[in-house]
Amino acid sequence: MSNTLRYGTAIVVVIFAIVIFNLVRRNKLSMKYALVWLGTAFAMLVAVLIPNFLDFMASLLGFELVSNMLFLIGMLVLMCISLSLTMIVSKQSNMIRLLTQEVSMLKSKEKGESNHD
Repeated sequence: MSNTLRYGTAIVVVIFAIVIFNLVRRNKLSMKYALVWLGTAFAMLVAVLIPNFLDFMASLLGFELVSNMLFLIGMLVLMCISLSLTMIVSKQSNMIRLLTQEVSMLKSKEKGESNHD
């Protein structure tokens, strides 16, 4: 990897981290999810700034090509994100159902009280 590409990628990663910090500061992103993205940014920064790090990791893990390792890591990260989002959607769906039931019970209770007047 050329130095120009290495430094350009490092700058993009730092800008990405700054965007994450601003999203947290403006309460657009919770700290729990920001830590995942900041951890990813840190890993990318380490991989870019340390020469031959990815080559070393690929050979250590038994991959012939760095691109194969990065592809597998990318797929695993996307699967984890999908699982996490599915869990969040399921939890919120259950909470919405319970809230709807509670509102329905309150409305029926109000109707019952207004009919007795």
